[in-house]
Amino acid sequence: MRTWPEDHPKARLLARKQEAILVAAKALFLRHGYADTTMEMVAAHAGVSIMTLYRHFRGKDVLFEAVIQHLCHQKAQEGREMLWQGTPAEVLRRLGQLRLTYLLNPEEIALYQVILGAREHFPEVGRMYYHLNMEKALDRLSVYLQELDRQGALHIPDSHLSAQLFLTLLQGQIMERARLGVEPAPTSEELAQHIDTCVTFFLAAHTNPCSQWEF
Repeated sequence: MRTWPEDHPKARLLARKQEAILVAAKALFLRHGYADTTMEMVAAHAGVSIMTLYRHFRGKDVLFEAVIQHLCHQKAQEGREMLWQGTPAEVLRRLGQLRLTYLLNPEEIALYQVILGAREHFPEVGRMYYHLNMEKALDRLSVYLQELDRQGALHIPDSHLSAQLFLTLLQGQIMERARLGVEPAPTSEELAQHIDTCVTFFLAAHTNPCSQWEF
């Protein structure tokens, strides 16, 4: 497909059509699953011709990948600017709140279930989702923890392992219940208490006796 400068009217038109396709595809994949969603359904829902759809996305697998990347990118931008500012306790609480709010969103839970159902037809999608949803979060947290260890604020000899442990502790049973539809869902007060407990436990396990930092 021919490309145009970003400020060209054709480029803006193509961007609008691509956004409409992604919005339509997301709605259909979440409603019907990967196997039961067709390219014809997406084209009709987006208000574009099937030819236009294939110009943007050469197949359903490519479109599904684009939907996942689009959703993960949107979520990754939320709260990023303020995330790493403050004391370790403040940062970890903020991270916990953002992470659980994201993962417990009904749309995210529905997407996770669609991905599980799609693996038979599209095995690569699980690896891609794990990379976008888990590995990137682990890498960012690992870099932050490594810096805290360098500064002497905490004792974290293996920042990647500690990042894994914190996210596992944070998500744990809460995510299993949500993904399996076990009621009742946790209240905001229960989530806040859970996050505080995780943060307190994590900081206690990584205390540097020589640190002058306030947590």
